[in-house]
Amino acid sequence: MSIELLTLMMFGGLIVLLILGLPLSFSMAGLAVAATYLLWGTEGLLSIIMNIFGYTWNVVFIAIPLFIFMGVLLERSGVAEALFECIHRWSGPVRGGLAMGTVVICAIFAAMTGITGAATVTMGLIAVPAMLNRRYDKSLALGTVAGAGTLGILIPPSIPMILLAVIAQMSVGKLFMGGLFAGLLLGFLCIAYIGIRGLLQPQLCPAHGEKFTLREKIVSTRAIILPALIVIAVIGSIMFGIATPTEASSLGALGCLIAVAVHRRFTWQLIKEATFTSFRIAGMVMWIGLGAKCFSVVLTSAGSIQWFEAIVAGLEVSRWVIVIGIMGVIFLLGMFIDPFGIIFIVAPAAFPIIRSLGFDPIWFGILFVINLQMGYITPPFGFNLFYLKATVPKDITMADIYRSIWPFLGVMIIGMALVMLFPEVALWLPRMMMKVGG
Repeated sequence: MSIELLTLMMFGGLIVLLILGLPLSFSMAGLAVAATYLLWGTEGLLSIIMNIFGYTWNVVFIAIPLFIFMGVLLERSGVAEALFECIHRWSGPVRGGLAMGTVVICAIFAAMTGITGAATVTMGLIAVPAMLNRRYDKSLALGTVAGAGTLGILIPPSIPMILLAVIAQMSVGKLFMGGLFAGLLLGFLCIAYIGIRGLLQPQLCPAHGEKFTLREKIVSTRAIILPALIVIAVIGSIMFGIATPTEASSLGALGCLIAVAVHRRFTWQLIKEATFTSFRIAGMVMWIGLGAKCFSVVLTSAGSIQWFEAIVAGLEVSRWVIVIGIMGVIFLLGMFIDPFGIIFIVAPAAFPIIRSLGFDPIWFGILFVINLQMGYITPPFGFNLFYLKATVPKDITMADIYRSIWPFLGVMIIGMALVMLFPEVALWLPRMMMKVGG
């Protein structure tokens, strides 16, 4: 069987199975097993087993359930309520202050959890009603939470970054550090957009007139202490080489347990629910990973990846056109496929091409993750859109949420363009980390 025909059958079959509703993990694994049997017989199946064993025997994966555990705890810990109260007290005179503060809280949650759901669900419950009660424009309030909630996969620690680093054979710590400034840049762009809209259309985000004394404002800043300590424990320990990402995840989990206890939310029922949720989500991610690993092993063994590389190398176009083309493919896939699935399907083929073109894989990895961010809010299947619908007031429709995300999608595209044009945004901190560690 020719490489061209095999590749067409594999990807065509995957599309058909996904349309029929079969889970992504089983679709990829089933196609891989069938193709292996046709090409190499029963003996070929052993290579899949050996590759899967080597893939799962990676200590980095321990960090995934721990970071999810952190996110579930923080979602119910009371930390977000305290942070929002602090923002509320200090933002009175500022137009759009509550929306800007929501972006800041989402960034803080991102630096503590590594997932998008915790910030989106929590701010959907707290920030959206608070903004609507103060006459904020509905689309601005919803878009702020949906857009800023995606920062959890770009600002470290990030679970998609862990998977991307493993698949692309990069340092998790360096990829984390690359995402820090890029995530802060996107957060700043969201705040700038809100500020500009507030200046041009003051009625969209009025300043609230509630008055607080200086003492009340200062007292509220106590809410920042615990999140700051958790962020320092996780990101600081990785940056200065004190702990690996896996070890840092355990420090973060311990910090979140302390935060829950300080806010008097600690119960064994909470720990039980957080543990079960963590393993359920981690199990889903690993099953997708196993299926994708089977899929990529077959494509690599049959020569499809090398065939892709040869085609790209033969194109008489600028290398930047190729990068933009890959970004376009990821963006389109993000409308329909789980972000974890996109990582496992695209990364094995994309990163060898990027390296052959002379680009830095850390830089490209950050662009890849920003693109995944857009997938979280891109209709029809953006996860954050459904997280938000589950938490906002019942009178808000899915159409309202769809309309709200377009300006923030534009902000993300601008952020991606800036990182593309100025690679040091993503590369300066990893290089400093190498100097500190070296």
